[in-house]
Amino acid sequence: MNMAENDRERERNEGGEYVQERKPEDALAAMDPGEPYMTSEVANALDWPRRSTYTVLDHLAEDGKIRKKKPEARRVIWIRPE
Repeated sequence: MNMAENDRERERNEGGEYVQERKPEDALAAMDPGEPYMTSEVANALDWPRRSTYTVLDHLAEDGKIRKKKPEARRVIWIRPE
């Protein structure tokens, strides 16, 4: 199946936009409280693309549900509070 066929199968809302299939609560459930995670670890646990995972985690951090630390320019650590 190519990407165009896959896009036709995705659910859309009334405005024609794709419905978010990646749920923030799934990302939270994949993280143990107090443990640090890299984006790739959460992505692998959920079998999500890394970029989609980063977007969901970033929104969770903006909402104050997880902490985001950037120890290096291209590295992010995510921590779910206890």
